[in-house]
Amino acid sequence: MKDLFRNKHLANILNNGYTVVNNVIAKNECIKLKKIGKKIYKDYGKKIKIKNPLEETIYNLHNKNKKFLKYINFKKTFPIVKKALSIGGYKNNCDIIIRQVAMRNPKKGHAQQLHNDTRIIGCRYPLVIHVIYMLDDFTKDNGATRLVPKSHRKNSYPLNNKVYQNEKKIYGKQGDALLFDASLWHGSSKKIKEQDRWGMIFSYSRWFLKPDFDFNKNTPDKIFKKLNKNQKTLLGFKSNPMKDEFTRASSLSNKFEKPSKYKLPN
Repeated sequence: MKDLFRNKHLANILNNGYTVVNNVIAKNECIKLKKIGKKIYKDYGKKIKIKNPLEETIYNLHNKNKKFLKYINFKKTFPIVKKALSIGGYKNNCDIIIRQVAMRNPKKGHAQQLHNDTRIIGCRYPLVIHVIYMLDDFTKDNGATRLVPKSHRKNSYPLNNKVYQNEKKIYGKQGDALLFDASLWHGSSKKIKEQDRWGMIFSYSRWFLKPDFDFNKNTPDKIFKKLNKNQKTLLGFKSNPMKDEFTRASSLSNKFEKPSKYKLPN
């Protein structure tokens, strides 16, 4: 039954570019995660140099609270991601890594332009998969994700400020998860009401692609010690570029490389 479940969602991602998995996080857990995230934003929001006037954004959740660590390889979604990013690899298997771990809440009055996060068009197989955990209900009024089904197959980019006839808005309940190929044209719809619409985003890619952040440099030692082997692999501690030709002989290391010393700003 589990394989049938995963294959259904895998087929949705490959054919349509996306799938929705219902009720993967309990509502009380969503409330806790959102509360932690909002406190982090209060503590660090003004220090973030990546300024986005359209949304409140928190990056690198993994190094700010251990509560987020289990979602790195969350059992209810990760097997689907792993299969989607393994297709086309040697023997349909491929190591994968985390690209980004973030939380976002769009601001009232704004909509996000449709875009392609893979940054290349015409990919036969998925290179990057996003998982958005809905920590609030995603509704027609609070900036729900919009996307164009099957657009991950297009050999073009979406036009600026254009509304496509077959666009779809993804509504969902608190605790649902949206998984999609990052080549899919996607953005957020206009937020009409002043209400929270927090999404927790885990982005994955094939191991040889560059992540958005250098986790080897931004993971405190106390967090590194709490990670299991799979989580360390996903954060790239086996796939850092070789320092030189004298250090190792393979692009993938056979052991975990410890992160640099790092402390969050005061």
